[in-house]
Amino acid sequence: MILEIDLGNTRGKWRLLGEDGVRGSLSTADLRDGKLPPEWAALNPQRVRAANVAGAAVGAALADGVREMFALPVEFARVEMQCAGVTCGYRNTARLGVDRWLAVLAAHGRDPRASLIVDCGSAVTLDLLDNDGRHLGGYVAPGIGLMRRALYRDTDAVKVPEALAPGMSLAPGQETEDAVNRGMVLMVLGAIECALDEFRREVGAEPLLWLTGGDGALLSSLCRRPHQLVPELVLDGLASSNP
Repeated sequence: MILEIDLGNTRGKWRLLGEDGVRGSLSTADLRDGKLPPEWAALNPQRVRAANVAGAAVGAALADGVREMFALPVEFARVEMQCAGVTCGYRNTARLGVDRWLAVLAAHGRDPRASLIVDCGSAVTLDLLDNDGRHLGGYVAPGIGLMRRALYRDTDAVKVPEALAPGMSLAPGQETEDAVNRGMVLMVLGAIECALDEFRREVGAEPLLWLTGGDGALLSSLCRRPHQLVPELVLDGLASSNP
């Protein structure tokens, strides 16, 4: 059994391969303070592999906690120039977020055709992959929560409560609350459309569209393009990077 962990900037998720349905979430802040999920006390993994974009201190805290609890090392995923049939598009692989890389590997493993992979988390990342497994690079934009916090912090009249729901209306808001909530979603959907247009110009093909991340289900319910929603795409990529 393998414990897999995806550490994001604010929250993370984990699952135990070999035990269907054993999964959960964790707080990056708790982990930084040395607090592991209490459910892990009942687990008995043979390996632990992880993706970490939360920084070296959080990674060290995870490694220390796992060593103490399970007497195991954490196998941290790394971006490589080539892996599992995919060639990285970054000249300096250390500058590419490992979560983006794992999502690309997992999408390619599911279907090797050209793809746009969109991870909707604290940041929204959009990565392009051609029919030959070449990562063409991508885009990074603020996520919905980050946009909301920026508006709340830097404006006076746009401090509105969150009102997001699957299938929500995207009609022009006639109150500020609707205008803000719908506008943020519209910005992410617009970024996806622009990235698809750029892909077509760059590659001359229609890519598959993959959605993942914390806001993936919300965006999936509102995206009019054919797509696949795979909530654990980053975790799936760990099998390619750390087989």
